[in-house]
Amino acid sequence: MEFTSTSLHKAQLFWRGFLLTVSLLTYWTSPTAALGITLEAVPLNVAVGNDVLLLAHNVPIDVYTFSWHKIIGRVGITIASYQKHWDSIRYKRDYTGMIEMFINKSLLIKNVSKDDPGDYRAAVVLGNQTSGLLKVKFHVYYPVTTPSIQVNKTIDKTLTSVFLKCLSIDINISIHWFFKGQSLRITNRMNLTENNSTLQIVPARREDSGDYQCEVSNPLGSKKSDPIQLDVVDPVTTPFIQVTNTTVKNLISVFLTCLSNDIGISIQWFFKGNILVITNRKKLFENNHTLQILPVRIEDSGDYQCEVFNEVSSKRSDPIQLDIIRERSRPKKHRPSSRGIIGIIAQCLMGLIAVIFVLFLLWRRRRGREPQIENNVKQVGNEPTNVNEPTNLNKTSKEGSNMKSQKKKKSKK
Repeated sequence: MEFTSTSLHKAQLFWRGFLLTVSLLTYWTSPTAALGITLEAVPLNVAVGNDVLLLAHNVPIDVYTFSWHKIIGRVGITIASYQKHWDSIRYKRDYTGMIEMFINKSLLIKNVSKDDPGDYRAAVVLGNQTSGLLKVKFHVYYPVTTPSIQVNKTIDKTLTSVFLKCLSIDINISIHWFFKGQSLRITNRMNLTENNSTLQIVPARREDSGDYQCEVSNPLGSKKSDPIQLDVVDPVTTPFIQVTNTTVKNLISVFLTCLSNDIGISIQWFFKGNILVITNRKKLFENNHTLQILPVRIEDSGDYQCEVFNEVSSKRSDPIQLDIIRERSRPKKHRPSSRGIIGIIAQCLMGLIAVIFVLFLLWRRRRGREPQIENNVKQVGNEPTNVNEPTNLNKTSKEGSNMKSQKKKKSKK
């Protein structure tokens, strides 16, 4: 195969331009402001899969050579070039169809991949042999995806530590945190680590409860995670028991109330140091806050305690002594039966009959004595009187008169 003089001349020009480009990339350090040419990447931040235009401004018409080079490490690889003598544009074989150089010398990079970002240079030689090397750079990003939050909570006695981690598959991103829809205000109990991907709250308190979000962003845009609710529980405080009276009578109901300022707690009751056994006489109300004993008995006497607890801690109240006294039994009123009433009436009648009978006997006895006395008086009156014994006669007559007077008195009565 023979080369014509024309083809040999073009080949010489190609190699001359190529060698000049290499020398410019390797050694040229002169200022390029005198060329008046500027380069701009549009857009500066490119999403993977999109196109980017390396726009050349103010390129003279009499430009002799204009070549684009991609810098890999310290080596510049020519990917497209223009030679005035060719009056055409040539591309590196590996980049055919991937790039396009326009007549104004701007370069379009199509369907940008993650390997395309970096430094690009344009080697320029004008017709007056003025030359220069121009630089331009763009960045390639993946559009961000929606992140998520992972929560880890550690409880050590009364200390709660919370770790929130923003999970994302994206790279070269920025992370920002939100609390209750507002930008999170970092306090002395909070710390951000791992490029803001982890939020630590030590110690966590009740005021830290609420919804949290993390936002990932890059120059192409941003995405927020779904809000996640964080509930922080403070250590419980000591409760106490309220009872109307600690000394009550038997067979009366008693209410004991466990009072606490804490919320979101559970309550357990104790009797004489052991867990209270719930029976049909002992019932719990109001989420175990109130204990009712109905009826209360002697065996319910003793000390009672209530314990409040949550996932962080527990506290037990001071014991309260409940004393149950037995009510004094009153004598029962005996109500006699109908048989008893008949018996009582019969006894009364018998007693009454006995009294009447005794009175009758006494009356008979007295009646039997009166005729005998009268006979004695008559016998004395029939005897002859003796003048010498006036005293005896008078005495007898006096006794008789006295007896008559007594009879008259009795009859009057």
